[in-house]
Amino acid sequence: METRLIDVHDDAVCARAYDVIIASKGHERPWNEPPSLAETLVEWRHVDEAERMEMWAAHDGDELVGVATLWLPLSDNTTMTWTDVQVDPAHRRRGAGTALVERLLERAREEGRVTMVVDFLVPPESDGHGYRRFAERHGFHLSNTEIMRHLQLPVAEELLARHAEHARPRWEGVYRLETHVGGVPEHLQESLCAVMNQLAVDAPTGDIEFEEESLTPARYREYLDVASAQGRVRLTTVAVHEDSGDVVAYTDFMLPSGAPGIAWQWGTLVHRDHRGRRLGMALKVENLRRLQVDHPERQRVVTGNDDTNSWMVSINEDLGFRIVELCPAYQRSLA
Repeated sequence: METRLIDVHDDAVCARAYDVIIASKGHERPWNEPPSLAETLVEWRHVDEAERMEMWAAHDGDELVGVATLWLPLSDNTTMTWTDVQVDPAHRRRGAGTALVERLLERAREEGRVTMVVDFLVPPESDGHGYRRFAERHGFHLSNTEIMRHLQLPVAEELLARHAEHARPRWEGVYRLETHVGGVPEHLQESLCAVMNQLAVDAPTGDIEFEEESLTPARYREYLDVASAQGRVRLTTVAVHEDSGDVVAYTDFMLPSGAPGIAWQWGTLVHRDHRGRRLGMALKVENLRRLQVDHPERQRVVTGNDDTNSWMVSINEDLGFRIVELCPAYQRSLA
């Protein structure tokens, strides 16, 4: 089994790599709705100065049968690397996955990384699942598990109104809620980035130790441009402190253009100094309302939370999210 670096500007190779990834991620997951090839290519071809990406292919003879992606952060968490390994289900158990993991381990060590992290999706009852066994066989150990939940849309306005009114007395008069399409305006970007940078260190991550991230307004605007080029819609609701004018909490939906039935719930965080005022629920309700008004074609929301994050889990369950699968994260020391 041979591994080769993928040229992300080679249309034919990228189309085959995309097909392999979609076949792998959709295996035994009938609810999977992947982004389109067009929006995926925008992501693959974007040069991010804060994180380098490499894609490696496993070839069985002349056929591309597996794809591994290596992400190398360059401005924070620079001792770590994130990985993803996908093998066409029709070509599994022939060494492609092992060849790709060995290549990624080699590249990570060459780059001076000391920790490698990988995650994947498995059924709720998945002890002993093949993906887990594969990771453990290659020296990875379980660090934490996110619970993946889906919310069927639309959510009844009666339910949203009840949660909104229950939360309102806790925050009204101190904060205002604003919803923005395509990112927040520039005067809010610095304080939003400060809150977003806390997500990696505030969210439960088991024994994976993250540094605070280093998102800047300039990079935030760059990512908005990438999403626009992909045809994606970003819905963001923020809580702004009335006195300071700063964002103190946010929640994001990302709506892929190639999967018109779903909305991805991205980050949600309330700054630690402003918790206990039901801002998390208030933000989620407002963003859901805007989603349902502007995009009635969306049929469900997909989100994930560490199950030890009891506050956010309770909000999601109150809104009607239900468990569909697990996303265990495994790490390996490269020292």
